[in-house]
Amino acid sequence: MTQQDETVTAELLMDRLQEEARRSGDARPVATLARVVEACDEILSGAAVRRAKAAKEDWRIFDPDFVKLTPRVIGLYVRLRARLDRGPTSWTGPYPTTIRGWRDLAEYVRLRAAEAHRPGRPKRPAPSSRKADEIVDGIENLHDRAQLREVVAKGREAKRQLDIMTEALRKYPEIDIEALREGRSFAAKVQGPQAQSAIGPEDVKLIRRLVARLRDSDELDEFDLIYRGGRVKREGGLDLVPPEEMRLLERLAGLEGTAEED
Repeated sequence: MTQQDETVTAELLMDRLQEEARRSGDARPVATLARVVEACDEILSGAAVRRAKAAKEDWRIFDPDFVKLTPRVIGLYVRLRARLDRGPTSWTGPYPTTIRGWRDLAEYVRLRAAEAHRPGRPKRPAPSSRKADEIVDGIENLHDRAQLREVVAKGREAKRQLDIMTEALRKYPEIDIEALREGRSFAAKVQGPQAQSAIGPEDVKLIRRLVARLRDSDELDEFDLIYRGGRVKREGGLDLVPPEEMRLLERLAGLEGTAEED
């Protein structure tokens, strides 16, 4: 990677790879990427150990406390999942040589391994996340399973982005985040001297850039999102940024009432 790419995270890199795969129109790389993400999640969380133990397989090769995440370990996990399916399986790869030969995918695995050892990062997926993966695994049709796995991955990414935005807004005590999430209005407004003490000029510039990107159809199209009716959403799907949150960002940026009509 270039010096300019040194701050790229595993999630950002995978976002780009998934977008490129979807644009190719070929379902195979999309499914490959989904399997690599799932393999990394399970190996790093310890879920792979539990699968191996339940199947009376050698679980030590997946122990995240002693084994580093590498293409070789992912290959062993892929073979485990294929054996556990006991018949037709979507776990036909990727194997280590494929991952090493796909430079960006090998870099994703390296980043996941490095990020897993940073303090403060969650190691285990939530029970609901594991349950969703189990439901997907139970689908017999391989094509349907791959498609649903991609939908689940998109939903998790949308949730991650919303969580990041929510945490950023929590820095401002004047904003009632829970009221916004529940769709209720709240009286407090960040304006006048109070706004100046809470948000500096550089913060306003950053929020304005964020609002501009959220309104930009070309920018949003890269993530399969649209700006319509004062909200950011997937075409025909749920809101990622509902109208009340967009209005809040616009107020913070001093851009309230400047949005163009649909």
